[in-house]
Amino acid sequence: MSKKSLRRSALALAASAVLLPVAPAIAQDAPKLQIGGTTYTKWLYGNLREQGAMYNFTTIPGEGYGDNGQGTELELLLNARLSSQVEVKGRIHSRFSQNFWTNFGGFGGDPSKPCVSGDCGEFDPRSNQYIKLRGVAVIITPGYLIDSATIGANDFGQFDPYVIGRIRYIDRDNAHGILLQGSAFDRKITWDATRISLPRLWAGPSFSTGLFHAADAAYGFQTKWALSDALDVGGIFSYVRDAEIAPTTVDNNMDDGRDLVPRFRNGVGGVKAGLRLSDKVDIRGSLYHSYSNADPVLTPADFGLNGYSPVIAGRHEDNSFKVDVTLSDPLDIGLSVNLQGFSIGSDYVAIMAARRESDVLLTEGHDASFAFPGPSNASYGVFNGNPTRIGYGGWTGESQQVATINVDNEFTDFDEPFAETAIGWKGFTVNPVYGNGGLDLSGEYSYITYNTNWQAYDSPDTSYTKTPYPTTELDSGVGHNFRTAFQPFQDKKTHIAVLKARYVLDFGRGIDIFGKAKFIHETDKRINDSRFLPYKAGACPGGTEACADLKNEYSPGLSTADTFGNPNVITVGDQTGYQWKPFDSLSDDDRLLRYYAFTAGAGYQLSDDLYASVSYTKYLADLFDGNTAFQAYNLHEMASGYHNKNSVVVRAKYILAGVEFGLEGQYAFGTFDPDFGSGFVEQIADEQTAKDHNVKVGSRGFRNRFSGWNSLETREFDHIRAKAFMKAQF
Repeated sequence: MSKKSLRRSALALAASAVLLPVAPAIAQDAPKLQIGGTTYTKWLYGNLREQGAMYNFTTIPGEGYGDNGQGTELELLLNARLSSQVEVKGRIHSRFSQNFWTNFGGFGGDPSKPCVSGDCGEFDPRSNQYIKLRGVAVIITPGYLIDSATIGANDFGQFDPYVIGRIRYIDRDNAHGILLQGSAFDRKITWDATRISLPRLWAGPSFSTGLFHAADAAYGFQTKWALSDALDVGGIFSYVRDAEIAPTTVDNNMDDGRDLVPRFRNGVGGVKAGLRLSDKVDIRGSLYHSYSNADPVLTPADFGLNGYSPVIAGRHEDNSFKVDVTLSDPLDIGLSVNLQGFSIGSDYVAIMAARRESDVLLTEGHDASFAFPGPSNASYGVFNGNPTRIGYGGWTGESQQVATINVDNEFTDFDEPFAETAIGWKGFTVNPVYGNGGLDLSGEYSYITYNTNWQAYDSPDTSYTKTPYPTTELDSGVGHNFRTAFQPFQDKKTHIAVLKARYVLDFGRGIDIFGKAKFIHETDKRINDSRFLPYKAGACPGGTEACADLKNEYSPGLSTADTFGNPNVITVGDQTGYQWKPFDSLSDDDRLLRYYAFTAGAGYQLSDDLYASVSYTKYLADLFDGNTAFQAYNLHEMASGYHNKNSVVVRAKYILAGVEFGLEGQYAFGTFDPDFGSGFVEQIADEQTAKDHNVKVGSRGFRNRFSGWNSLETREFDHIRAKAFMKAQF
């Protein structure tokens, strides 16, 4: 071999020795893309025969809801690691909406029709099987200054549900913003800072952020300091700014750009602390203060008796606090006790607080089975054309409480968690928990009174029909209507007692035996001062004599007669009298609820892959919710009387090599025997009334002030519904 060839070979070997160790490193640092996904297929069946969409419930016009149909979603999960410091995540996701299998690919349709039940076909994304880009975020971990930066989509569950909560609107990561996270002193101090683009669909007065939304944002900062193993303290602050372009009367010079004027501002600050006194005793507390200011020109200055808005009108400040004490088996007998005291201010406003899927209070609250005023869960069922939406059975289980009136139960099925507002609640909860071998016991006693206990919104010198508080369906019926925090007259108290038990019976694979008993006693005197009665004493003398217009003014020119008008004298058959009882007594609007719920069930692991359970729940609600003088604020089906509801639920879960099947079937049946009091003449339904309100011709009832019909006949309910799903991950 020549010297020239030897030199070439030596250089090649040297180069190989240098480059070979580098090659794996280059390969290791090369960008990597991982693609996974989920298909989710759902079957809905129910005898209400609704087919507006592939969800049991929504209140959004045009979105549709239903209890029948089959549909499939596809979700592609993308994850790319560009380097050890940069990661990219994203999803490509379809939605059920009105994408039924019966759409046959989404073709056809009529764009001139309202898009419900898939009628728009290929002309509307709600029914044309569209796929949408969601959840895109870049995560940077530079290794200095900050721990990480997340730019893009997030659910912002890192914060506090009283201030900035986990945000779900169809999906959990639809919110977008910038999140910076850092730490110091070996992570004894941690902090998070964020700017979130304000959701224009709901995050402001009247469920809107106005015409100019591109610069609207929420800013947040929180920190936590672990002073020792026994003590930690923290703080959180958020500020929301919703602005509009200034009118020409304010800024008429476009040469230097255009100014903005505030539409809505909301600031919330909180301090939190945790103290671990011993292995047996933990104490945690939090205190929040909120400020909100809605411009009276760019947003509603006030609301009437049925106003809808996620925030109060005008300028308000208020406080909320919560203290939790945990006693972990202090007697070494398996018994622990959780204690909580709480108060959420009537004017507490945090527009970015958690709207659902976060439970800010220890109490179970009200049961989700009675979610709307009427016996069949119809919000405005006193008028024709208002179906039950979620159905007679309601949602399954108890409620979760959230610290906002901006509650979101949209696009849910009956087996999903249900949220109710806890604005205005104050009280305490005692929750003992006991475990011994295969036996688990837990209980609850809660006493709740309300910061919203007031007369004429605590402003008797102004009209209660022009109030900054959005009353949103008002508080009548069996349960606590999930968005209802305010009503003009309230004197309310709630007692809740619960006992739960679960025992594993040593038979075969082990039989799970479970049961629950729940009792609610709730009173609300509503108007508790005779100065607020609508008419003076003797205005309605009775018999066949008409009522006189003798209004009772609680302040000059102000009277509840604006809502509670006097009845006409009518004759039905040989009976002559008032169309409804005159509102002449403080007891006419009183509410008393005695509520019982009893559950018993069993579950069994039928095979390594299949688990099934069956349960039965009996609901008994004896309710007196005002009489025909009050009429549930004239807007809702009256629910006074005796409710007897039964619910049989079958659940099953089957898992097989990456595919999960689930089933929940429910048979709900029962009766409602109305009791609306006396002092009025019963009317008889004619053919038009029967058609409008689904009652029999000749059945008994009465027409209210707005000509709505309330039936006096005993009603029988018999509803079947089921949801089955298949979830395949790849």
